[in-house]
Amino acid sequence: MRRRNMKTIVKILSVAVLLSVSGGCTKNFERYNTSPYDVMTADPSILLPTMIDAMMYVQQNDSQMIDQMVGSLGGYFTTSNRWNGTNFDTFNVSPDWNAAPYETPFLDIYGNFFEIERYTGGSGHYYALARLVRAAAMLRVADCYGPIPYSKVKDSQMYVEYDSNEDVYHNIIADLRAAADQLYSYTLTYSGSKPLGSKDLIYGGDYSKWAKLANSLIMRVALRGGEDYKDAFIEAYTSPAGYIASNADNAMMDPAPQTNPYQLASSSWGDLRVNASIVDYMTGYNDPRVPAYFAKSGFDGVEYVGMRSGKMEFEKSDVSAYSQPNFEATSKLPVFVAAETSFILAEVALRHADWGVTGTAQEHYEAGITLSMEQWGVSAGGYISDSESVPADHKDGYVTGFPDYTRQTDVKIAWNAETDDEKHFEQIITQKWIANYPMGIEAWSEYRRTGYPELCPAVDANPDYPRGMRRLAYSYNEDSFNKANKDAAVANFLDGQDSQTKDLFWAKKN
Repeated sequence: MRRRNMKTIVKILSVAVLLSVSGGCTKNFERYNTSPYDVMTADPSILLPTMIDAMMYVQQNDSQMIDQMVGSLGGYFTTSNRWNGTNFDTFNVSPDWNAAPYETPFLDIYGNFFEIERYTGGSGHYYALARLVRAAAMLRVADCYGPIPYSKVKDSQMYVEYDSNEDVYHNIIADLRAAADQLYSYTLTYSGSKPLGSKDLIYGGDYSKWAKLANSLIMRVALRGGEDYKDAFIEAYTSPAGYIASNADNAMMDPAPQTNPYQLASSSWGDLRVNASIVDYMTGYNDPRVPAYFAKSGFDGVEYVGMRSGKMEFEKSDVSAYSQPNFEATSKLPVFVAAETSFILAEVALRHADWGVTGTAQEHYEAGITLSMEQWGVSAGGYISDSESVPADHKDGYVTGFPDYTRQTDVKIAWNAETDDEKHFEQIITQKWIANYPMGIEAWSEYRRTGYPELCPAVDANPDYPRGMRRLAYSYNEDSFNKANKDAAVANFLDGQDSQTKDLFWAKKN
């Protein structure tokens, strides 16, 4: 981790000022969240780009503190630095680090969101896009913590009651639905108009694609939430605005003018390596995406070696030869890709026959694999029909204290190689996990929801976490500034325990 840039310094100052205000409201929140070096304007075209960054951080420190560190729990990466022993992968997180995935998105979203709301009067295309971005960013917060303040958060009212996790999902869906409708309507009326233009680092201002992203996110949320969200899924699936079904519509975050944060953290800082689990799965499958995902290791005689997570102590220099993620400084980062949509449809076709999805689970499953191969610029070859390959065991022995791991799963690739619905389900989630790389928070969410894939356990297993971390504990600052509402949420929605072992409502319980 390196020196924080001006954006991060301003953010820290903003948090400090925000938290110094006592009581249940912050009347000048927008002023506290404004840098004296920024343009003083409520122009949404200036305010929206900072909000968009919270959907998949490219700012180096935010990416490391949130997407990389928390995302390491999803089996894609291992942090190759111990920072005095406080790490997510050892389930021993410092209070400051645990607070970042909660406070940083709130700060990045709400100051600008309130400005846009005032500027637009809470209507129109800019406000619709702001609602979409808020929903997408807060979904990530909710999937880390569970119940959070959402529906009652208003301008000048930040310290408010929490929504239950279920209600957060319903309210996020409502925001996404309204945004999809408004943005799609705008494209019909003003064909070719792109108000944000190049300031939009995902879609270049193309609202038709933003509308598709909103519907795709609804499908993600509804599937995770379960039967109570069936109607929301059907409405998004049948929406005239469409959803992300081709790689041309993928939501990809451009890191420009910054550097891809994964490349920076791994190659320049030496703080990040690829996780043993994804390397073992993909090498066992002879996956043609391997060289696109991973750089070759520095160990003699072996091309790709992932690093197991959860080791309490090691020297950073000793683990430098494990494979790094293979990103260039300009590599874009995914927010949502078409392959995920296909795997969502595959699961719905397999498990929710009355949700209205046409086509078979196998057809959508194979389409997801094909789309991912296309996205990464490789040929699938005989991958989809491979009925023999299975995930590899982890073979280490390169660094003292990093043991081998023998996998229990024998999940294969070819659909016809499996006979049972649970095996088909494991196939879908496994291939979805591979295709969603490097979206670590999403991988962790799906792992907790489904129990798949089979991740290597922490090297130094903590007996207090037999199933790993299941959520993050709330920011310690909530005890100072929103204690009554936080305590009520813990009592009402988390069985009285703000515990990192507590399952969220959608999580697999065994």
